[in-house]
Amino acid sequence: MSRRVALITEVIAPYRIPVFNALDELLRGSLHVFFISETEARRNWPVYRDEIRFRYDVLGGFRFNVPYRGDSQPVYLAPPVVARLERGGFDCVLVGGWNHLECYQALAWSRARRRRFVLWSETALVRGLPHRPVRNALKRAVVRAASAFAVPGPSAGDYLRALGAVPDRIFEAPNAVDNAFWAVRPPNLQAQPRPLLLFVGRLVESKGVDVALRAFATSQLAGKAGFLVAGDGPMRSELEALATSGVVFLGALDREELRRLYHSADLLVFPSRYDPWGLVLNEAACAGLPAIASDGAGATRDMIRDGDNGLVVEAGSVESLRAVFDHLAADPELSRRLRPGAAEIAHAHTPDACAAGLHASVS
Repeated sequence: MSRRVALITEVIAPYRIPVFNALDELLRGSLHVFFISETEARRNWPVYRDEIRFRYDVLGGFRFNVPYRGDSQPVYLAPPVVARLERGGFDCVLVGGWNHLECYQALAWSRARRRRFVLWSETALVRGLPHRPVRNALKRAVVRAASAFAVPGPSAGDYLRALGAVPDRIFEAPNAVDNAFWAVRPPNLQAQPRPLLLFVGRLVESKGVDVALRAFATSQLAGKAGFLVAGDGPMRSELEALATSGVVFLGALDREELRRLYHSADLLVFPSRYDPWGLVLNEAACAGLPAIASDGAGATRDMIRDGDNGLVVEAGSVESLRAVFDHLAADPELSRRLRPGAAEIAHAHTPDACAAGLHASVS
């Protein structure tokens, strides 16, 4: 009989549904997912209930936002999860992240009941541990108490090891999206008369869109390429003021519209100052779209090989990004040569591969 596994995570994210479906299959129907909330204000994700094949509950309760890295971060006040864990008689609890109270409730219950507790952490070690003594001390305590860990790639594993995690307790579950959806090439795509750059994401400081716009405006691509910005956020007005000829703001789009853009563009621009991962790189890779990616993101460090399947730039550096734009202007065929390598990323980062890593961590 398969272990009964409770998985606790924040919201019903569309990109997680295929992973949880695959994990439930590996567990022979013994997975129960507890979503703390159905959705959250920073993202306009619809809930695709017809795609869900695993058992789940939404804890509900109250939610409010607090400032974080120039954006906002949700804080959840849901009913305690302990009673649900007790009723379910679970053998293992897998918790996504440690920024919510449910992580610590689940840890306390697991310790008291001598059940396996697995932390699923995506935080990447980019330039050493941040100097946050209180937070780091709390995280070290969770690391000491956890039975095992699941991470999307080596950079997140490095972060946990820096906090004292035992290496052989860390299992890689490669981050994935709904590869089958993003890989489908929409019909009637029209050839672009000039190179097309694409940014997809929240318009907030951490995403570095201002860096990209400044680099583009002063590069040799200016006036020769289009630059589409898909997404919305509190910095939109400020960023529109930086826009030069060729830059178009599209606002928030649904996933069908984004898929069309991934298949139409020549390069994804991913200029984040910091990002624990960066799932837009996964989505783009499914469409064979290579990326200019910042080294401040976990996904870049774990997936992008500079000059082979993408181009790596220094996080927050206008000069570094401008140099890549100039290179593209001088070598128009570069993005085409990178496409095969970009497509290979998607082959290694699938929902099944992610589910297999999670299954190993809870077994």
